[in-house]
Amino acid sequence: ELEVEPVGHVIWLGSKLPNVKRVFLHRNQELLHQAGWKLKLWRSEDITQQNFPYTYGTIRRALKYHDESGENVFSMIGDLMKFEILYHFGGLYMDTNIELLRDPTELFTVAASLNKEVFLVADPGGDKRFASAGFMGALKKHSPLFASLVANEQYLNEIPFEEHCVANAWTGPMFLTLKVLHFDSAVILDRDTAYPLLCGQDGMDRCLERVGADSTFGGKVTQEDSVLVKEENGDVWRVQVPCNDLKREYPEATAVDHFSLGKSWINCKPAARARKLADWTLRYVHDPASFIFDFTLDQVRWSQSHNADTLTKELVERRQQLLGAGSNRAQLILLGSTARSGSTLMSEMLRQAFNADEDTVVWTDDTGLHSDIPLYNRFFDLGDLWSETTMAQDWVQKDLWPRLSAFGVTRRAFDAALDQPALFVDEVLQKSASAGYQYVLVKVGWNSDPKDPMLSKRVASNLLDAFPHANVVFMERANVLAQFASLARAQDTGEWMRFADNANPADSRVLPAPKPVTFNFPRFKLMFDQRHDWITFFHDEMEKRDRKYVHLVYEEHLATPEKQAETMRRLKDFFGFDVNVNQDFLSSSVRLLKPKSVTLEERFTNPHEIPELLTKAFPLNEIA
Repeated sequence: ELEVEPVGHVIWLGSKLPNVKRVFLHRNQELLHQAGWKLKLWRSEDITQQNFPYTYGTIRRALKYHDESGENVFSMIGDLMKFEILYHFGGLYMDTNIELLRDPTELFTVAASLNKEVFLVADPGGDKRFASAGFMGALKKHSPLFASLVANEQYLNEIPFEEHCVANAWTGPMFLTLKVLHFDSAVILDRDTAYPLLCGQDGMDRCLERVGADSTFGGKVTQEDSVLVKEENGDVWRVQVPCNDLKREYPEATAVDHFSLGKSWINCKPAARARKLADWTLRYVHDPASFIFDFTLDQVRWSQSHNADTLTKELVERRQQLLGAGSNRAQLILLGSTARSGSTLMSEMLRQAFNADEDTVVWTDDTGLHSDIPLYNRFFDLGDLWSETTMAQDWVQKDLWPRLSAFGVTRRAFDAALDQPALFVDEVLQKSASAGYQYVLVKVGWNSDPKDPMLSKRVASNLLDAFPHANVVFMERANVLAQFASLARAQDTGEWMRFADNANPADSRVLPAPKPVTFNFPRFKLMFDQRHDWITFFHDEMEKRDRKYVHLVYEEHLATPEKQAETMRRLKDFFGFDVNVNQDFLSSSVRLLKPKSVTLEERFTNPHEIPELLTKAFPLNEIA
């Protein structure tokens, strides 16, 4: 399958190759030699017009910038070199952090079996939709893909090396993937092929760690079958070569990247980085369906920089311009509910699930919970504006309205939310899409306000008529005694729900036990009748329209982390959501503070007055 000389190419520029990297280089050379391959280390002296006829002028410009500024642009130079090396010679390229675990020839066989002439590996550093620029192979010389990367003189002349903090865009995975999307001659293999450990999982690398000068610091790498490697600057590394532990743990992996040896990119301030990424995307991404738009939008919003709203608007407007379509709208998720705290918990779970795709890798270490991609921020919770006296509550005017206003929602539409809910929601869907959001959650609970008891029904009917393609979920609480206790307490005290402090991720307070309420049968019957009427109404409205929806019961579907994860899997399958339903990932999202657990009996001041028919159905000694 390999139509070129079997050579593994490695690049190291500038300073002397560190001793620890040399250990892995020698190991790779040994393994390649056994498989009939050679290894070629490219150094600064190899940068000649003859070796790099396409990128030589650009590389010389980068080196001049380095000499004058002292800033490290070697990662960008290395990117250009590796692309041109594979164009001229084919074979294998790997970064100096890479250790081969087995003969790489099989990867070329896989590519050939798929009728591809280039193989790449999904990126380990943030978003697996991109191809990594650190491990790749070409079966033939003169691949059109690599030609497109090195032969565009105009693009090469435009590369600003002072923007090396976004090297991933100008010369790295974003640039590479942008070209890959236009060629059918390359395959992107699963990242476990070369990255069984992800960038950020340094602590899980049992074959490499930095130790103290007397070798007493550390303990991750066993002393047996390991060696100490000392650098000229005094750094000492403990290295196990070959990395048999990881080879046994990941039998399908061809290589492993030892990220502890450092990453070559240098970050800049969030606002500057967001601006540079947006500028690159606006200038060079011409496919409105490209996920690169999504990625850049994510990065801009995640940066929380002062210019995020402006950049988001520019990106969304550019995408709309490329689409040549009318106004875009976010997808509506409509959640009807009888349980306010349960619907809030559901919105928390949805928000977290939508913040990562279904293949996101989640892991826990000493520093907490981590995931392998940035938060997407695709999901906006409009909340429930039609239950009780919501529109008059502080959070609506002080938090929600400023956010909607920033999206571009007019005050006129906002003030008409009660009388013309569909028009208001439609404007929110349009403006939130312009802000880069893809999903908007609207909650409608039954309204027990005696001034307008039909409000929720009117709102639900209006929204169901106006948005026939909305994803609809309905949730109820089975334990009506517990629901009565919660509702009565909230109505009597004005305290509905409390949330953890957003500015303090460690805030995991448990609230005191809820204050007991007095059981009053007429009040209970009124709640029960309203609840039953709301459930019946919603079901009939869906049946009348022949609409499918998901019906949830809090106790069955949300009462425990296990049930929550299973419910999110159900919603994912039912609606086709591309979301992450990892249980640990979902549980880490919940900001709703829970009160101390007590029995149902302790929720009432007069439990002895509760009818026996109710206490048999809902035992008072159960936690509620």
